[in-house]
Amino acid sequence: MEIKLAKESQLLEVLYIIKECTEQLIDKGVKSWHNMHADYSEIAKDINSKYVYIIFLKSVPVGTITIKPNAESSEASTIERLAIFPHFQKRGLAKAMIEFAEKHSREKEYKRITGKIPVDDEPLCRLLEDRGFVNMGTAQSLPNELVKVNYEKRLV
Repeated sequence: MEIKLAKESQLLEVLYIIKECTEQLIDKGVKSWHNMHADYSEIAKDINSKYVYIIFLKSVPVGTITIKPNAESSEASTIERLAIFPHFQKRGLAKAMIEFAEKHSREKEYKRITGKIPVDDEPLCRLLEDRGFVNMGTAQSLPNELVKVNYEKRLV
């Protein structure tokens, strides 16, 4: 297993992984993913900004994560678009990517790491809680399929 910074030439691979995960989650009834598609230009911008990483197994890209500065606090980084290709799930790769995000954020001297998780994506919520992230509550006044749970972990 190896985690590397995504290159511009790997944009389609990142999009494909996210697309496959999105379809799987929609099939499982996780409705929020209908509204969470990051578009081509947003992901391309994040790759150019050096925020997107890919996890490889035997040189095959099987997952992706975006780690970027938090828009609300200069002391925090944010995890976005954590996705593992369905065939490679349940192998500890998402956990490895979260650990990578924590290490990366510490190296960048962030004090906290955050993420907004769809309220109906229970496995991802459990994964973060198992890794020491704290449920900080949900955004109110949104339709159920758009409600996000705010998670945070102190890194210091």
